[in-house]
Amino acid sequence: MNWKLTKTLFIFVFVLVNIMLVIIYINKVNRSHINEAESNNEVNFQQEEIKVPDSVLSKSVKDLRLSQITGRSKDFSAQAKGDDELTTSNSGKQLEADVDPSVTVNDNNFKDLKDYLNNHVYHGKTYQLSDITSNNVKYEQTYQDIPILNNSKATVTFNVNNNKATSYKQTMMEDIKPTEGTDKKRQIITPRKAIEALYFNRYLKKDDQVINARLGYYSVVKETNVQLLQPNWEVKVKHPGKDKVYTYYVEATSNNPKIIDH
Repeated sequence: MNWKLTKTLFIFVFVLVNIMLVIIYINKVNRSHINEAESNNEVNFQQEEIKVPDSVLSKSVKDLRLSQITGRSKDFSAQAKGDDELTTSNSGKQLEADVDPSVTVNDNNFKDLKDYLNNHVYHGKTYQLSDITSNNVKYEQTYQDIPILNNSKATVTFNVNNNKATSYKQTMMEDIKPTEGTDKKRQIITPRKAIEALYFNRYLKKDDQVINARLGYYSVVKETNVQLLQPNWEVKVKHPGKDKVYTYYVEATSNNPKIIDH
């Protein structure tokens, strides 16, 4: 046996193995930092220098299962007929009315407006507070207490002047029901998983700040009057150097969710 050749081959293999180990180590270091707890494989957002409120990460969706739903725009023509205080527009799909007497609105008091919504607006109890500006207070429709997200066909918007709500416009979806066929209720992923999906798809980077994440139904198919709505996480993100807050919709019933950049 040629011991000199064997020794040379051994040294070559030894060096080659060490080079491979170094390459593996470098690749591991260069990967996105993942939480050391391999059992859950969670992203360590603090280590990645991405701010995410604990209140968002700790939201529980245990045993919460939802399915896709469909709904169609309501025609308010019948409600407005014979009522001089109500008018419609957009082929009857939008109801308009004055708030008389006007209702006081300020930063510390939305109860009176909510009471008006519940008692004087058509199916007002199915709407929840969504957005507040200097001139408007918007409520969004819910289905089984879960909001219909960012949908102009399912809102009540009050016009506000000098801290007084003086009129409103309403749209509404009706005949809301789970989709027909084989689609069944599926377990909702956690908000952490939704935010991690944004991270792995490079929507979230160093110095980004997650403002909030909330669960709702988001329209993925919009026909003239009928919509298909899917459970989604609506995630609000502030990117450094950008004035606006960006909104992302993350499919909430898939472990490999689709993402919509709104």
